[in-house]
Amino acid sequence: MIESGDPPQLGGEEREITAFFSDIESFSTFSEDIESPAKLVELLNEYLSALTEILSENKGGLDKYIGDAIVAMFGAPIRIEDHAHQAVETAVAMQERLAILRLGWQNHSQEWPAKVHSMRMRIGLNTGRAVTGNMGSQLRMNYTMMGDAVNLASRLESIAKQYGAYILAADATVRQAGTGFLFRELDTIRVVGRNEAVLVHEVIGRSSDSRHDACLETFSLARSRYIEGDFSAARDKFRQCLELEPLCREPGVKTTPSAVFMERCEKFLAHPPRNWDGVHTATEK
Repeated sequence: MIESGDPPQLGGEEREITAFFSDIESFSTFSEDIESPAKLVELLNEYLSALTEILSENKGGLDKYIGDAIVAMFGAPIRIEDHAHQAVETAVAMQERLAILRLGWQNHSQEWPAKVHSMRMRIGLNTGRAVTGNMGSQLRMNYTMMGDAVNLASRLESIAKQYGAYILAADATVRQAGTGFLFRELDTIRVVGRNEAVLVHEVIGRSSDSRHDACLETFSLARSRYIEGDFSAARDKFRQCLELEPLCREPGVKTTPSAVFMERCEKFLAHPPRNWDGVHTATEK
């Protein structure tokens, strides 16, 4: 803008991007455990600084902070062809960095309450067409993104908690992300406020990590039975996955995808669904 001499103007352009939303799990309760507002801000600044550094390194564009949430886009304002790959890389790297932060907070256990020691965050990713540009008013404007693809990414971040997942990506992102990552096909869902169902995947980590092969293989078999409507066989397979889950017994983890689907199968066995098509309709955001 300085070189061109052109001041920013209201308006935007449509392009394909990957939208990124992150949020700390149950952050509203942190302020109860951290009595000092100044200490809460100190914690947030450390957390957001570490994660924003990763975002910048991977060519992500920061849209805004909303409290503890990070809203970002890949592919705007700077165009990059591999925006889906960079978004997934950022999500994985952020989870890795958060694990390091947790160790630091645990080593200063007197300074931070137990909830901080097990802090978890959720991330939602989606790739699609969106409008990016300056939006707002002539007095004050913000470079941001808008569109159905953006709304879906936000919904995926929120709905991830219903699966016990911490990175949830739409199929469009996974198909464009390329190699190097470990994905688990999780469910076909119809999110609140959207009629079209979407296939979603959990991003578990990097493809070089072979520790979760048994879990992914067993979960895939369970999901096949689930889609076929054989809920008894699916339930048994999901039960086998419980102890194999990557985050099984990890501090701060309340449930896992295998536990969620096992419980769902139990409900379907008691009350068989009509016209089963394998699509789950979410009832809450």
